Amino acid sequence: MSTRGEAPPLDFRGVMLTGLAPDGGLYVPETIPPLPNGWEDWSYRQAVTAVLSTFGAEEVGPIVIRAAARFSAEEVAPVVPVGDRFVFELFWGPTLSFKDHALQILGGLLDRDVERPSTILGATSGDTGSAAIEACRGRPQLRVVVLYPEGLVSEFQRLQMTTVEDENVTVAAVKGNFDDCQALVKGALRRHEGLLAFNSINWARVAAQTGYYVFLAGQMRGPFDVVVPTGNFGNILSCWVAKQMGAPIEAMTIANNANRGLSNLVNVGSMGDEEVIPTLAPAMDVTVPSNLERFTGNPADAFVAGYAEDDEILETIAAVDREHGYVLDPHTAAAWHVGAAFRGDLPQVVVGTAHPAKFADAVHRALGRPPETPPGFEDLSDRLERVTLIDADPSALDTLIR
Repeated sequence: MSTRGEAPPLDFRGVMLTGLAPDGGLYVPETIPPLPNGWEDWSYRQAVTAVLSTFGAEEVGPIVIRAAARFSAEEVAPVVPVGDRFVFELFWGPTLSFKDHALQILGGLLDRDVERPSTILGATSGDTGSAAIEACRGRPQLRVVVLYPEGLVSEFQRLQMTTVEDENVTVAAVKGNFDDCQALVKGALRRHEGLLAFNSINWARVAAQTGYYVFLAGQMRGPFDVVVPTGNFGNILSCWVAKQMGAPIEAMTIANNANRGLSNLVNVGSMGDEEVIPTLAPAMDVTVPSNLERFTGNPADAFVAGYAEDDEILETIAAVDREHGYVLDPHTAAAWHVGAAFRGDLPQVVVGTAHPAKFADAVHRALGRPPETPPGFEDLSDRLERVTLIDADPSALDTLIR
């Protein structure tokens, strides 16, 4: 059903192929089903498959298996002890961010289920775009158009998008911020019939991410707390859904960077209307978190929250490396910093959303040395870029998607 209640309900496939609801809302399930007995023993592949199936995805198991095979970590999503806390490493996919978990599956589902060549449109604050491109490149049924804010993503993130040579990929740098990109996408989805969405506008992404939180809960073998770095509210929403299904997640902490609207909402009841501040954690440089519309409760009752300024992010990267020999990316460092203020008696899991190599400049500033570059990306800066610069204007986008 739509969050705005004025659109007909659809099944999972219909929701996946629709994007925004006709009334402008976001699709959500009418009910959140409970986990069945024995879920604690599920593997990653079993957990993600079962959660997607529970929400109505059909014959999704083979697609999950193929997606998981593209991750370089045997566990797909390792849970790693770091000092007396844990890091849930979600960055071992083909583009080194947590977005790969859902988008590799979504790309497979869309490729299987679309009935004619279709255009998939989305905005990115850094990681979603490259993950969507990697999931859709080379699939002749799918054309993917990605918008990112000019100058407001890391060099690694930009090159991951702009150096892809596949003809079914279009990348545009927008003269504006992520909120401008997201507004362009939502407007286009309302104006043009048949456009698909790869942002977490698409419920399939939230459902797939819920699966990895269920897997995490099984690995922890008992109650635990979670700290999630988030800007658009999608990753923390998936955590909340897993808790509603019965995963023994206790305290859920929202970690913002200097764009602390969600933190303000939890702590003072209002997000404010501040402009986007460019930070060292650009994937969280968001002031209009679209997924918040899917949450109908009181955020102050469900979450705790805090934020980290850039200097605190750098200090945290340096301290964790010095004390534990573990390198954090800026987003995970923000979560580590915020989580320190909310430690309780239960184990605390900090969600690691990106590989530090994606933010080499920030890590170099913090440590005095660059992070290690994973195999396959050594020549990224030598590749030819292919990108279009557009104004934050609907007509400019229309020329790309016609």
